[in-house]
Amino acid sequence: MAEKQSTRAQAQLKDQFVTAIVVTHDGVTWLSEVVASLSSQKHKVDQIIAVDTGSIDGSVKLLTNAGIKVIQKSRRTGFGAAISAAVAKLPLLDDESQQEWLWILHDDCAPDRYALTKLLEAVVARPQVGIAGPKILGWYDRKHILEVGLSITENGTRWTGLEDREHDQGQHDQVKDVLAVSTAGMLIKRSLFEELGGFDPSLELFRDDIDIGWRAHIAGHSVICVGEAILYHAEAAASERRSVDVRDAILHRPLLLDRRNAAFVLLANSSWWILPWVAIQLLFTSIGRSIIYLLAKLPGYAADEIAAVGLLIFKPADLIKSRRYRRSSRVLTARVIKPFIPSRGLQIRSIIERISSSLVSAFKPNRGEGQSIGAKNYSDLGVIDESFDEIQYQSNKSFSKIRSLVRQPLLLGVTLTLLISFLYSRNRYGSLSGGAMAVAPDSASEMIASFVSSWQLVGLGSSQAAPAWIPVIGIASFITAANPQTFIAALFFLTPTLLFILSYRAARKYSLTKQSSAFVAFLYSFSPAILTAINQGRLGTIVIAILLPGLFTLLEKNQGLSDLTWRKIFSIVLIASLAGTFSPLFLLSWIIFHTVLFFYSYFTSPNWQLFNWQEISRNLGDEKYKKRAALIFMPFFVNLPISLSLILNPVAALKEPGLAVESAGPSSIFLFNLGGPGSPPLFLLSPVLLYLVAALISKGQRNAAILSLFSISMAATLSSYFIEGNSSNAERIWSGPLVIFAQLLTLLSFFVITETLIPQLKRSNFGIKHIGLAASAVITVISIISISIWTATTGANSLVRSNQEQVIPAFISDLASTTERPKTLVIRKSPEQLQYFVTRGGDLQIGNADVASKTPSQFHDTIVDLVNGVGGSSSQILGYYGIQYVFMKNPADAGLVRIIDGIGGFTRSSATKDGVVWKVDKAHARVTYQNKVGKFFPISSSDTAATSFVPGEGVILLAEKFDKSWQLLLNGKVMALEQHPFGIPMFKISEPGQISLTHNGTSRRAWISVQLIALLTVIVLALPAGRKRREMPLEELV
Repeated sequence: MAEKQSTRAQAQLKDQFVTAIVVTHDGVTWLSEVVASLSSQKHKVDQIIAVDTGSIDGSVKLLTNAGIKVIQKSRRTGFGAAISAAVAKLPLLDDESQQEWLWILHDDCAPDRYALTKLLEAVVARPQVGIAGPKILGWYDRKHILEVGLSITENGTRWTGLEDREHDQGQHDQVKDVLAVSTAGMLIKRSLFEELGGFDPSLELFRDDIDIGWRAHIAGHSVICVGEAILYHAEAAASERRSVDVRDAILHRPLLLDRRNAAFVLLANSSWWILPWVAIQLLFTSIGRSIIYLLAKLPGYAADEIAAVGLLIFKPADLIKSRRYRRSSRVLTARVIKPFIPSRGLQIRSIIERISSSLVSAFKPNRGEGQSIGAKNYSDLGVIDESFDEIQYQSNKSFSKIRSLVRQPLLLGVTLTLLISFLYSRNRYGSLSGGAMAVAPDSASEMIASFVSSWQLVGLGSSQAAPAWIPVIGIASFITAANPQTFIAALFFLTPTLLFILSYRAARKYSLTKQSSAFVAFLYSFSPAILTAINQGRLGTIVIAILLPGLFTLLEKNQGLSDLTWRKIFSIVLIASLAGTFSPLFLLSWIIFHTVLFFYSYFTSPNWQLFNWQEISRNLGDEKYKKRAALIFMPFFVNLPISLSLILNPVAALKEPGLAVESAGPSSIFLFNLGGPGSPPLFLLSPVLLYLVAALISKGQRNAAILSLFSISMAATLSSYFIEGNSSNAERIWSGPLVIFAQLLTLLSFFVITETLIPQLKRSNFGIKHIGLAASAVITVISIISISIWTATTGANSLVRSNQEQVIPAFISDLASTTERPKTLVIRKSPEQLQYFVTRGGDLQIGNADVASKTPSQFHDTIVDLVNGVGGSSSQILGYYGIQYVFMKNPADAGLVRIIDGIGGFTRSSATKDGVVWKVDKAHARVTYQNKVGKFFPISSSDTAATSFVPGEGVILLAEKFDKSWQLLLNGKVMALEQHPFGIPMFKISEPGQISLTHNGTSRRAWISVQLIALLTVIVLALPAGRKRREMPLEELV
């Protein structure tokens, strides 16, 4: 029975008449192998026809010498037109029992000798199949799978469903239904080809394969990919290895033609009712891809993406004609191909897999290190000697899991830091607040909106520019589904581990061994300064600590400024700008440091003349001065307008993000301990001070040690000064960034000394150096053990905790969403001081303290009078500021409670375990209209604007702090802004009409524009430049 089936299959194969059509266009490089592969087919090709489209490289001569008939066409002839020209020359078969097939081939693809046989066997067994294609492998890497059938995504991307650089291991050797197969090796029935009218003449090159496959499905035929049929393809046109000269190839740009044709295929074949959705996806995809190309410094490709969509918009005639033709020959609905279109989830999963694969490769330890020469093989070049045949076994030592872990310091360190962090963070699982950090908003959009807004809804209002670190946190929180609370909790938990990994990599860049790098990383990630920053909620210092190792990694050991590429310079600028965003002290120190280096380098050079401006200009044109200038000015521009305050008032601008928290003075700073609540006790001495002394003694690391000493000295000096902080109290200048910088630099310097010294000590007699090194090792180990124990136990009791009690009662918080936008005055009095703040419904949020402006003196005096019991008009003034409630949190001062109860104008609303609440009588809404007879009418408003109709003359009162940027339009005319006697903005209304109240944010938008331009410039210049496909090695492509 098996023999009969085999005989029948052989007879059926003989009934298949195959015409191979080869289209050539300057393909002599590959053509000889193509011709050889055709002649060596196990199932002989019945006839071969070549169509040459104006080749100028000897392709025609090669084909003629091989005895192949050549049809010559013009150089601008499209691929589909060339195939049609060949088919037109083919006579009809005399034997009607034979099935005629067209085997379409490119001049840069060579089929395996069994390819045609496998294709025919598959189609003979499946009569419904009209098109079949082979598995396509790379021309140069012949294990690299390029295609096993094709599809197209909803945004026009060519889809193969393969992993990045997937290798052929037989996993795709089955026959499977696909949407389309490549024209390289496509086997199609001649009858079907003629039924479909050949390739669409509007698709002269690229995507014609997907189009004809789509149309074949609609005509009721199947398309298959035969995995056992193999073809090797160089993809010369797609990889830009030869010019694209077809008529529609504007400027001979392959990507432009490919993207235009991709959009054409989707718009020509999709059902009419989904065309708007397809068009929108194509437009936004083109915009997104063009932005990516611009970031990759490939403006030509970016223009191709936009122009591709533009060509279809401004030249729709071909598209309309193609849709009309398809409608006339359609058998099935266009949705029949839906199973072949990859789902959005599948596309996202593919993108995530590629990104994760790239990240794993980038962070793979010892990449490129220690690659030993393996056993010889027959592909090695050179003379084979008699020892070659002897089997060379490579001995592999096996270790226990614990010993293997010890032998990998990075993995061991990460494991230990995570274990300690689990204990250290036991009170910080949830929404965090406390210390210098207020509670985070519920969504990232709130943080971004706060940065963009010109009027900050904090207290009585503020026009201060929000610092750029607020949207940075908001954007970063997209990692945790745009939830800043979750992101900050994760950041605080992972900070020690992140610091360990990053500082380990920085130490490895400084040529330290794995073991020394692990010690540096652990001492850095669990240093007293870092733990203090975490415990006190110093978000800015935590980010600085994370970014500093990146700077040290880019500034490699013994590498001068002139040795750094411009891309690396701007990578340093980007990190420094981001660090300056979180710490004005860091930004000021960075600018001063590089400015001093700039002038020192210039005035110590031998070729400068102070009063010869031409000479000065010529000297400043030197590359190293340009790079230094970029390091100075670009972080300044990225952080505008905050950076201007460093010039106008440098000391007052040195505020750490967040609320004021007590910190230590100079003596503690010199011990590398920042002090204050939550900091490790001073008896847990950090060994860094000892390391600094050792580095100062060493000649090789003295310069670095002097810089560390200067940094720690500046930190100690600044910590002796008090400034007006982000609260009602004065605070010490927080010098954490300088301490952390000095600490990391000292750690790297000391361990460089240690690794240099150890080999010398091994060769020398026992002496003082041996004792010093041994003492340092003992102190280091004791410090690591003690700080680890403190961190896992007492250190967890920090100011920053999760789910802390809310200050404001819930019913007052709920009022914030009403149209009147009421405010609440929160008072707390102690024997030492009076504390108060104004809330708009909730507790203070991250960033509020940084944008809060100074309280108007009249408002402050009103609070003082109220507390002293002499403020008879207190309720009236508070009411004009829109304060509708006064809240005193328990434990409430009994005397102050009696004063407020008896002063008049305040009605007690409630007294609970949380505290006492009074309602302010006759309090105004945020926006109020006062008519001619003195009656007040509330006007509904949003956070920063209000619109309404006013019936006549009167006054519009705004319960906000006075600011010149408030603007009111009455019937389209600008009304004059005046200041009310109580200090709030007011506008006089002269006639009835429609009013529009807004805060003019023109200047704020201008500053943001400057920031964005500077930031985008830095990002683009820091990103690696993309390579054009013609610049890539062939082995990377095929």
